[in-house]
Amino acid sequence: MIPFKAFRFLLPLLRRERTVILAGVFLILITSLSQVAVPRLVGMAVEKLESGIAINLVIPIAMAMLGAVLIRGLTSFWARKTVIGSSRRIEKQLRDQMFRHIENLDGSFHTKLHTGDLMSRFNSDVEAVRMICGPAIMYSVQTFFILIFSVTLMLRIDWQLTLWSLFPLGLITLTVRFIGPKVHNQAMRGQEMLSDISVHAQENFANVPVIKAFVVEDAEIERMQRLSHDYFEQNLRIARLRALTGSAFSLFGDLALVILLFVGGLRILSGDLNLGEFATFNGCQLLLIWPMIALGWVINLFHRGAASAKRLEMILDAKPTVDDSKARIGNEVRQADIRFDQVSFRYPDTEAVALEQISFDLSGGKTLGIVGATASGKTTLLNLIPRLSPCNSGNIFIDGNPIESYTLDALRSSIAMVPQEPFLFSATIASNISYGVEDASIDEIVEVARLVHIDDEINKFPDRYDQRVGERGVTLSGGQKQRIAIARAILQRPKILILDDVLSAVDSETEATILEGLRDWTKNLTALIVTHRLSAITHANEIIVLDEGRIIERGDHSSLLEKKGRYHKLWRRQTVESELEDLE
Repeated sequence: MIPFKAFRFLLPLLRRERTVILAGVFLILITSLSQVAVPRLVGMAVEKLESGIAINLVIPIAMAMLGAVLIRGLTSFWARKTVIGSSRRIEKQLRDQMFRHIENLDGSFHTKLHTGDLMSRFNSDVEAVRMICGPAIMYSVQTFFILIFSVTLMLRIDWQLTLWSLFPLGLITLTVRFIGPKVHNQAMRGQEMLSDISVHAQENFANVPVIKAFVVEDAEIERMQRLSHDYFEQNLRIARLRALTGSAFSLFGDLALVILLFVGGLRILSGDLNLGEFATFNGCQLLLIWPMIALGWVINLFHRGAASAKRLEMILDAKPTVDDSKARIGNEVRQADIRFDQVSFRYPDTEAVALEQISFDLSGGKTLGIVGATASGKTTLLNLIPRLSPCNSGNIFIDGNPIESYTLDALRSSIAMVPQEPFLFSATIASNISYGVEDASIDEIVEVARLVHIDDEINKFPDRYDQRVGERGVTLSGGQKQRIAIARAILQRPKILILDDVLSAVDSETEATILEGLRDWTKNLTALIVTHRLSAITHANEIIVLDEGRIIERGDHSSLLEKKGRYHKLWRRQTVESELEDLE
C-alpha cells in the first residue's frame, strides 16, 4: 500500500493551490469526457453504415468527432499547464520553506547531517515530491475519470463482456500490492545512497588541498567508484522492479484485448452484440490500456515520493533548541554588559562537560581576554553569547536581562563574531567585507580594510576590491581571510565584538599593528577575545584562563603574571619564543 501519511506535511501547500488544482481536475474531467465520446461516436457511425443509411448522415458524426478531438486537445493542454504549474509553485514554496527552516536550526542539527546529504534532500527529494503534486495527481485523476466513464459505457453495452474485459484489472491490483512495497523500500535505499555520494563529493571538492597534500587521490577516487557502483546496482534493482511492473501492465492490457476479441467475437456471432457496439467497446478498451500503464508509473512515483517525503519531513520536524519563546518584543541590547552566572554546557550525545560553573562580569565597553589549552572550552563559551548553542544550566545576562529575553534577531544584530576559521563567499572582496551591511559605501569598506592592514594587499589584485576570491576564499592566504573577516565584523558597528583566535595566521608584528588599530576603534565596544598569543590581550580589562571547561585563573595581565600560575608560564614561554625568532 502507498504510505499516504508521508505526505501530510504537504497539506498546507496543497490548500494554497486547491483552487488551481480543482480547476485542473475540472479540465481533466472535460478531457476524459471528450476522449470517451470518440469511441461512442465511432460506434454510432459504424451502426449507421451497417444499417445502410446514406453517407450524409455520417458527416455530422464525423464533425462531432472532430469537435471532441479539438476539445480534448485544448483542455488537455490547459489541464497540464494548470496542474504542472501548480506543482512547480508547490516545489518553490517547499524549497523556500525548507531553506528558511534549515537556516533557523542551530548547530545541534547540523552536526547530525552532512552538507551533501542536505543538498541531496534539498534537490532530488524535493523534485520527487513535486512529481507527486503534479504528474501523479494529474494522471491519477485522469485514470479515475477514464475508468469510470469507459466502464459505465461498457456496462451499458454488455455487462458480461465488461466483466471478462475487467478481469486483468484485478491482476494489476495484485501486482501493485506485491511489487509496490518493494519499490518503496528500494527507492528509499536509493535516495540514501545518493546522499552518500553527495556527501563524499562535497567533502572532496571542499578539501582538495588536504587530499592532494596526503596523496590520497586514488583512494578517494576508488571510494567514489565504489559508492557509484553501489548506487548503480541499486538503480538497476529499482529499474527491474519498474520494468516488471510496466511489463505486467502491458501484458494485462494486451490480455484484455485478446479477451475482447475472443468473447466479443462469439457474442457478435450469437447476435447478442452488433458491430457498432463492438467498435465502441473496443475503443473504450483501448482507452483503458494507457491508464493501466500510467497507473503503474504513478504508483512508482508515489512510492519514490513517499520515500523522499519521509526524508524531507525529518528535516521539517526538527525543532531548534534555541528559539524566541521567552523573548520580549522590543527588548534591545544597549550597554552590552555581559554576566555569566554558574553556566555549564555539555554537547548533545556526549558525556564530557565542555563548560562547568563559568561565572564572570564584563561591563559594557570593557574587554575580556580568554586563554587556555586546546579543547578547554573557549569557543564553546563564545558560542553561548549569540545563542548558537543553549546553556544546559546557569544563566547568561546582558544588560541585566536574561539572554533568552532578547529575540534572536535583536541579540545577534548587536553582536559581530569572527570564528576561528573565517568563511568567505565566492564573491568580490568588497561584497565579503560588506556582507550584512547592504548600504555600506566603498569609503567605509576601505576604511575598515585599512584598519586591519589589508588595504595595501587588496590594491595589488588586478580588480582590487572587485576581485573575486573564489569558493571559500581559496585565492587568499589564511591571514588575508582572517583580516577580511575582521573587517566584515567591525563594519557592522556592533555593541559586542567576539574574536575567536582570529590572528593566528598572521605574524606577531602584523598582529600587534592590527590590534593597536583595533584598540582605538573598539574602545567603546564590549569585546571578548580568544587567543593563543597572550600579547593580543595584554590590554584586556580582565583575562580568564580555562582548563577543561573551568576557570582556573582570572585577573588582568599584571596580576596574572604576579600569581606565577598557568598564565605566567604561557607568557614566559611565548616571550622566549619571540626572542628566539628575533635572533633568527
